[in-house]
Amino acid sequence: MQFTNLDSTAISSVLINGTDVAITYKGSGKTYNYLTDVVDFAVQLQNVIESNQSVGRFINKAIKEDQTLRLTAV
Repeated sequence: MQFTNLDSTAISSVLINGTDVAITYKGSGKTYNYLTDVVDFAVQLQNVIESNQSVGRFINKAIKEDQTLRLTAV
């Protein structure tokens, strides 16, 4: 499942594949891979997008506060 053309100043795209989530950031153009419960994450991300909430804020919170996204490779 891929999310592109996001209305986000920070996130270019999100690719969910198996147990991995690949997030590409607009500023650096770099892609980082994370582990998470992909089904739950996909549902939450879809809800954020549909309700016009901040995708960048959701991703940042998942990494820093909730720790539901765990970096696998840099």
